Amino acid sequence: MPENNGAPEASGGIRVGDVSGTVVVGSNNTVSIVQGAPLRDPVKRRPISQLPRSAAEPLIGRAGDVRILREAVETRQLVQVWGASGVGKSALLRHLARELPRGPEGAAYVEAGGRTADDLAQAIFDISFDAPDYKPSLEVLKEHLKTLRLRIYLDDAGLDEKDLRRLFDMAEQSTFVFTSQQRSAVDGVHAIRLDGLTAPAATELVAALLPRALGPEEARIVPALCDAVDGNPLRLRRIALSAATGKGLPGIADLPELLPALLNRLGPQERDLLYLLGSLSGAELAARHLNELLGLPDADALAVGLVRHGLLLASETGYSCPPDVAECVLNVRKTVFPADRLCRALTTWVEAKDTTPDDIAAHFQALDAVVLRAERSGHAPLGAALARAASPKLALSRQFDAWGSLLGAGWSAARSAGDKDGEEFFLHEARTRRRALGRAAQTTALVLEAEVLWRELTALHAHSAGQQAAGAASAVTPPAHALTPPTHAVTPTHGAGGTHAFTHSTVPTPAPSAPAHASVPGHAARPVIDLSHASPQPHVAAHATGAHSAAPIPKRIDLSAHSSVTHSPHAAGTAPTAGHTGLSAAGAAGAKGGMSALALACALGAVAVLGVGAAVYANDQPNPSPAVASSSVSTSGFSDGTSSAPTVDPVCAAGIPDLMPEMRQFDTDASLASDELDSYNSAIEDYNSGLTSTAPDKSALLSDLNTAISDLQTVESTLQEAISQAQDSSVESDLNDMLTSVQQMESQYQTYANDPEGSVIDTSSQASALGSAAARLQTDCGE
Repeated sequence: MPENNGAPEASGGIRVGDVSGTVVVGSNNTVSIVQGAPLRDPVKRRPISQLPRSAAEPLIGRAGDVRILREAVETRQLVQVWGASGVGKSALLRHLARELPRGPEGAAYVEAGGRTADDLAQAIFDISFDAPDYKPSLEVLKEHLKTLRLRIYLDDAGLDEKDLRRLFDMAEQSTFVFTSQQRSAVDGVHAIRLDGLTAPAATELVAALLPRALGPEEARIVPALCDAVDGNPLRLRRIALSAATGKGLPGIADLPELLPALLNRLGPQERDLLYLLGSLSGAELAARHLNELLGLPDADALAVGLVRHGLLLASETGYSCPPDVAECVLNVRKTVFPADRLCRALTTWVEAKDTTPDDIAAHFQALDAVVLRAERSGHAPLGAALARAASPKLALSRQFDAWGSLLGAGWSAARSAGDKDGEEFFLHEARTRRRALGRAAQTTALVLEAEVLWRELTALHAHSAGQQAAGAASAVTPPAHALTPPTHAVTPTHGAGGTHAFTHSTVPTPAPSAPAHASVPGHAARPVIDLSHASPQPHVAAHATGAHSAAPIPKRIDLSAHSSVTHSPHAAGTAPTAGHTGLSAAGAAGAKGGMSALALACALGAVAVLGVGAAVYANDQPNPSPAVASSSVSTSGFSDGTSSAPTVDPVCAAGIPDLMPEMRQFDTDASLASDELDSYNSAIEDYNSGLTSTAPDKSALLSDLNTAISDLQTVESTLQEAISQAQDSSVESDLNDMLTSVQQMESQYQTYANDPEGSVIDTSSQASALGSAAARLQTDCGE
């Protein structure tokens, strides 16, 4: 077993935040929040040590790679080992973790597959500090990790560039050595590609795996076979198994059919083992699960043999099936392992007293996979029961993103089963989780709870083996409700205005003595943002696919039938009601006075994001609404009360408030340009009708338009800076959407300034998009 001084003993409760508060398991198997005693400061372990278990076999053919990596780790802070699946990255990383000198304060080996940056950060904290059952806030977590000087080894770190950089920055004094299949583009990472074995090393490996000596003729064949499989150790192991169970080494022409041939030569128990793990498409199970599900006395011994010959993969906590083996096995069986059996066995396991929260967290991908499989195969009640049983212990593991993923899968299964009590359970747990993360304001209404659970299920889909299992079972039709988009749009209570554009006005032909001038396209009226007919918000799926677009996206969850929570316009992602009322009045006045579409869009944006740390706009209001007055943000602590402010992306408080005065400045200047445009068109009409003899000068109009364009460029620059500093993917997506709208508006204004007579400005769609993005930003910033 690996060294591990970082796994706290389960005590039945988890302390949340950096002041007080405890998450406990109640009598109804529900996680809830209560107040607790003040927390003592976490104590750093000395030394810090979590290393992988010793390898069962020596590392063959990698002496040169070890030498290169040793030098890189000693001189670089961020080192990546990347290469194809099966090339031996994990084996090499385990060897490095055990053999290389440790960092100034120790070393930590973490299996990162399927885990998010925040869960990995929590895992590193748990390894490094003596703080049993403590879940620090994100800001406190960062402060602790920044003090560490470790060598951190991350195996299979499938994070995108932004999340990798965020994780590296959290532990900025530590050295990271990580593996993944694709080369990282993160600045500062020294990426080393791991290639296949050389022919001599391949011969040594095959010879070591055979129960007999390698014959002279076979020794001559191995280099050619090595070349055919690019020296991939996993495939070379299968070649050795073929020689051990057949008449000799296969020929190159036999390689395409080698895997099916090998499976046919296995015994029934070995094939059943592959069938079970292959049905989970990447998720792993522990040996005790294999024994229980297959009725075997020692599945571990069978699994070790299959690992040795490249048909299974082993981790520190269990076994999983390579994708090509899973596909081959399932094609032969024409079915998958029964979901009801998986549910019953795993439910018994999670409920056992000796099953710890960390055990649950180590197999969260299998839990996701089984719950989703159960729903899709007609066993939704069993899937919901499994998720419900696992939820409290998974919460206690402090892996909150893994917990959130399971809550989403469990809620979907409960809804498919018609289990109203189950739906309420998962909604309660989702609210508890969001409060514990400092996002209490995001769980106050039905529409937002639906959105929260949808995010939990989709934002982690690339990490979750549940989605891989759904792909393996794609022949099963998903439940009808899963195909239905949400229909819970909430209607704001503000006035609606029309959508209008700058247009050419028709003018009479003047007398021949007076040259005709076309009027510059003018406003027929001024638009007001209208969200009263907004469609269901599509941005949740967009956020989920932004980071991991390669993975399949689960069907969107619909909570429209759930009626236990009152609808709230604020929670729907719009500005507070009071803010809307003021904006509507201002909008009506603005329309009469010549305010432009873009000006009103920016005004809505300012109201929508008010409360994420800005006080500029609020201080200008003589009678601030309750929503404005209570909008300050604090990240110092946590409690269960609704007055506790959420912990948000720092950019919400540090960068976004700069937009407020910039938007108001644009409002003013755009209004002046609008008025100047009206004056110019009026002067053109007078000139064309002969009332005046001098053609009007449009220099003032162009000056005002250029001022408005300059204002937009300032807003654009602020948005770009905020995007570069954003840490939350949802916040970044919202800012990008706002930036796109602003850039499109700027382009229209610029085109209009260059050729007023030949252009039309219609910013109604951009204004609507900007307002929607600002409203989403409000939600994602914790308001």
